Amino acid sequence: MIEASAPVRICDNGGWTDTWFGGPGRVVNIAVTPGVHVSIRATTGPDPVVLDVESFDDRYPIVPGASRIARHPLLEAALDALPPPDDVALEVRVRSAVPAGCGAGTSASVAVALLGALAAARSEQLSPRDVAYAAHRLEVDILGVESGIQDQLSAAFGGDQLHRRRAVPEGCVHGLPAWPQLGFPAHARLSLGRAHESSSVHRQVIQNVGRHGPGVFSRLRDAAVASRDAVVARDLDAFGRAMIANTDAQRSLHPELVGADARRVIQLAAAQGAVGWKVNGAGGDGGSLTILSATPEAKAALERQVAAMDTRYRVLPIQISSVGLRVRGALE
Repeated sequence: MIEASAPVRICDNGGWTDTWFGGPGRVVNIAVTPGVHVSIRATTGPDPVVLDVESFDDRYPIVPGASRIARHPLLEAALDALPPPDDVALEVRVRSAVPAGCGAGTSASVAVALLGALAAARSEQLSPRDVAYAAHRLEVDILGVESGIQDQLSAAFGGDQLHRRRAVPEGCVHGLPAWPQLGFPAHARLSLGRAHESSSVHRQVIQNVGRHGPGVFSRLRDAAVASRDAVVARDLDAFGRAMIANTDAQRSLHPELVGADARRVIQLAAAQGAVGWKVNGAGGDGGSLTILSATPEAKAALERQVAAMDTRYRVLPIQISSVGLRVRGALE
């Protein structure tokens, strides 16, 4: 069996500047677990590949490279791009501990983990950067969706990172120093109940930028730089201010990037003395928030109140991941 795992990311201060229309890119984000897990094992069945998508309770056979109406386009595109050896029947199982469409870069993490596992099945050695770029190409070039590069780089490299985008889609990854106080339980990532489709949010922002010009991204870059400086200085309050500044800047890109559910939770968090808050990912309706609390006691109290606000809201327990893509095992 081959097993691959990749973290998801939260708190992407400077997000949007990693896109083709938002550069130059500056993004600080935090890779967290549990994330995405992929396993590939040999079977004795008649089908070349059986795809088991655990999060959707969906299991079906496919033939890589064959014409089809895709049920899970990203997964099937990965299998077409790196088809496994044709001399063995395989089961490919994909599961995620994070809800799809919650703004944590889940699709990028799925693509990174699956491509990493498929490369191992083909006895190919790919660097984390190669896998990240390949995952980005799946979404942008093959599936035609809007996507920056930070999600794929975070999934591949892990840790607290500063991304600098040099050219589309190339980027530099700089690991930031470990900072235990910024870890959990100080953070709580709050899922707000409804999945969103980030590519459509991207298209809305592109239209808005066309009317107002690219200068709206400068505040996001400033938030990323302030986040980096806060991590280096180990200044929790400064990091929280950067999170808030970033969320305000997201709202200036398009008012709907901070949705009604997010505004409700932010209002509660502010009233409870939270240090910072950040709408994860592209934002929009539903999705998720990262809340930074000053103490574990304050975090626990906020979690209880958020859970009581709406039955759709969930607090997801996560930990900072110091590693990115990991691939283990081999096909016998």
